Amino acid sequence: DAPDYTVDPGRASKFYEAIRRYWPGLKDGQLQPGYVGVRPKLAPQSATNADFVIQGPEAHGVAGIVNLFGIESPGLTSSLSIADAAVTSMAIAYIYDSA
Repeated sequence: DAPDYTVDPGRASKFYEAIRRYWPGLKDGQLQPGYVGVRPKLAPQSATNADFVIQGPEAHGVAGIVNLFGIESPGLTSSLSIADAAVTSMAIAYIYDSA
């Protein structure tokens, strides 16, 4: 059987319930489905598979800058972990610069 990529409107209430835990002002009707299915991501054959890349000063040598490349929709669910990684990268750079 082929995969069913249709949006199930009956699941909307669960999304509203979850989002209202951190955004209580969300009104009914403000959410709209955007995409259902597999999201392919093209990369050169030489590249490793990664959803996104975090490059701190240890990667590029510039103190005070953290590059966050390729963070798309799935990155939102990882945003707190990404922030932790960026802060850690900045702290490591600060330690090296202070020495």
